[in-house]
Amino acid sequence: MSKTTARAWMPLFLSIFGILVVTLQLGVVFLLLALLPAMMAWFTDRDKGKPTFKVVAACNLAATLPSLAPILQATLHMRHYDVGPLMGDPANWLYVYSGAAAGWGLVYLCRFIALFVVTLMYEYHAASLENAQKRLVDEWGQQILRPPGE
Repeated sequence: MSKTTARAWMPLFLSIFGILVVTLQLGVVFLLLALLPAMMAWFTDRDKGKPTFKVVAACNLAATLPSLAPILQATLHMRHYDVGPLMGDPANWLYVYSGAAAGWGLVYLCRFIALFVVTLMYEYHAASLENAQKRLVDEWGQQILRPPGE
């Protein structure tokens, strides 16, 4: 993203952050700490379109939403929600950061899975072509293996 594009998006980001501060109150602190892996993926991803960031952020946000839902529900009912127990629960942090770890795992493991699938498809295709060649040789003889003009 160029600097002018980043500047164009800045008012939108600031307004969304302002809305989050108003609605979530102290839950914004929890949200910022929970989405730290996604923020780090943003800074470390140098690819065009930031695909690593998108995968890590989606997994991280999916793991954060169950903890964030009670805060949003309390906000909609105009009640206070104490985020202290939520932020003090190590199991909650383990769940949230495990989601981000799953995103990083997808980024790194899917390459090998895709390589395995493509290699398997090519090997199957090569084996079927060799089988077809063998059937042709059985039917027409060895002379079809020589190049024309010999």
